[in-house]
Amino acid sequence: MKIVALVGSTRKSSTTRKATEIVVKEIEKHGIAVEIIHFAEVKLPIYEGDLDKEDYPVVVKDFINKIASADGIILASPEYHGSVSGVLKNALDYVGAREMSGKLAAIIATAGSKLGAANTVNTLHQICRNLHAWALPQSPTIPAAYEAFDKDGSLRDDNLQERLEKLGRNLVEELKRRK
Repeated sequence: MKIVALVGSTRKSSTTRKATEIVVKEIEKHGIAVEIIHFAEVKLPIYEGDLDKEDYPVVVKDFINKIASADGIILASPEYHGSVSGVLKNALDYVGAREMSGKLAAIIATAGSKLGAANTVNTLHQICRNLHAWALPQSPTIPAAYEAFDKDGSLRDDNLQERLEKLGRNLVEELKRRK
């Protein structure tokens, strides 16, 4: 089994990446490989609807192939101005139902505000529906993410830490149930 995690942040020391790594560590405890694609490191060009797929740059073709070959997806985004980050939305614009249909998706979001990132979670669930993917119903958000993590990368809030770990376990359980 293979899972691809998309970290929709361009910050090198991203709290969204830290949250994703908590989920990934839990998944890897079950012997499942996870590839993290962090858009601080992987740069995709802006999606062009008029460009034919065979004319996509190699980085885009590789990205699409990784999504297509994955059994499950983690979609992680900071909430920017009440919605999903531009880099994650841009990446998902390259992907179609052909690559995502029937895949399980775990969704997490981080926010600068203390209110959380419900809009981002809702938007990612809607994108999954449109791509015919199955988003797990639990989708934790990390409010005030800039102050939510300890130096070791764990969350200061034990309940929130457990919610992220449980999301990883649930993704593993659901993937195994489907196999």
